[in-house]
Amino acid sequence: MTGPPVDSAARTVAAADDAIVSDDLSATITSWNPAAERLFGYTPAEAVGQHVFLIVPDECREKERELRAALLEGADLDTYDTTRRRKDGTRLDVSITVSLLRDAAGRVVGIRSVARDVCVRKGNERDAMRLAAIVESSDDAIVSKNLDGIILTWNPSAERLFGYTAEEAIGRPVTMIIPEDRLHEEVEVLRRIRAGILVNHFETVRRHKDGHDLDISLTVSPIRDETGTIVGASKIARDISEQKRLRRMADEASRMKDEFLAVLSHELRTPLNTVLGYSRLVRHPQIAADERKRNHSLAVLERNANILAKLVDEVLDTARSMAGKLKLAVRRIDLITIVREALEAVAPAVEARTLTLRVDMQPRLETLGDPDRLLQVVLNLLSNAVKFTPIGGTVSVRVFEECGDSVIEVRDTGIGIAPDHLTRVFQRFWQADATVSREYGGLGLGLALVRHLVELHGGSVSAASDGAGHGATFTVRLPSRTV
Repeated sequence: MTGPPVDSAARTVAAADDAIVSDDLSATITSWNPAAERLFGYTPAEAVGQHVFLIVPDECREKERELRAALLEGADLDTYDTTRRRKDGTRLDVSITVSLLRDAAGRVVGIRSVARDVCVRKGNERDAMRLAAIVESSDDAIVSKNLDGIILTWNPSAERLFGYTAEEAIGRPVTMIIPEDRLHEEVEVLRRIRAGILVNHFETVRRHKDGHDLDISLTVSPIRDETGTIVGASKIARDISEQKRLRRMADEASRMKDEFLAVLSHELRTPLNTVLGYSRLVRHPQIAADERKRNHSLAVLERNANILAKLVDEVLDTARSMAGKLKLAVRRIDLITIVREALEAVAPAVEARTLTLRVDMQPRLETLGDPDRLLQVVLNLLSNAVKFTPIGGTVSVRVFEECGDSVIEVRDTGIGIAPDHLTRVFQRFWQADATVSREYGGLGLGLALVRHLVELHGGSVSAASDGAGHGATFTVRLPSRTV
């Protein structure tokens, strides 16, 4: 059940003690209940069709325009006190509660105002019941319960949020939507309600009918009868799952940024300290006079300067890719030639680690691409394979054509990748283990750049591994192009 029948709702409005006035988007009055006639002195025939400013004094009109505009733009407006003008010209202090009117399709078609003479306020329990009916189109779930925790009312948004219809919910304990590990919260909420204490914007978890949990913000206020005795509670629940997801993403991004900056600082400091140390060393007369020592020092300087340049290039390329400014200089190329260049570049490292290098390539494989960027892709994959493969291990490279695609496969017998990390290895700044990054070096940007460069070529890259200690395979597929 999503709400009372129209005739029942009309009877409720007609019998209400509060003045209930509806108007359309042009502020023309469309409905005027008997309580509005008693309060303001105009009959429905005199009021309906008139501008709502019929009962708004001149000095209050600008404020009313601002409030209406804010409400139609989605602002949450609480009950507010203002002044209205009766038919006989007298002024009346009223408390106004406003809500949006929506059609069957959910479109906003007007505003409903509930006005009450502040001199004749009624009990809070009846207020809550009446407001619950008025805000049927509210995006928030509005539920009331007695002090035993039994549900008394359940609006349409509660049905949408929790999955239970009003027939299924009313009369049942509210604990039906509370996970077992949160039941203690209900005890505390009822304790505070009995003490007359408002529970405001309490973030918690509730359970949907289908069993999944919802992150919600909960506000609970006491309901009082005509004597002021607390007889129950009114709850307003708002789904904050998306907000919490975005908050978690922001926290994770902040954590990854902090970790990346720590890694960057570490990676830059080591070669930089070496450059500074050896630059001072080569100025020493004894080193300057010894050609062998001088050449050794210059070689160390050059090697560490190249490391620094590569780190800076990775950071700059990542910044360009994130800004969408990394461009390709596409031309006709032989992919086999590019892979050979990359193999030559890593040959010293392969020899130093006494790795076995297995290569299986076609004689020639032409395509269209940016040779420098594709060399960067292959070099990154080969460098990783060499870096993460223990001494005496094996690195295998295959380049072949399959279903019209050019395929580059780099396989190693290295430290491998945990199954739950496979989907994340291409994320910027992500590293499975900070201790691994310290041991092997690197910024955690290489694979992200590989993916971006491959996708710029219209291709794809994937990672596979049987788990830690079982090596890894990276496969690049580049689409066939006219050459």
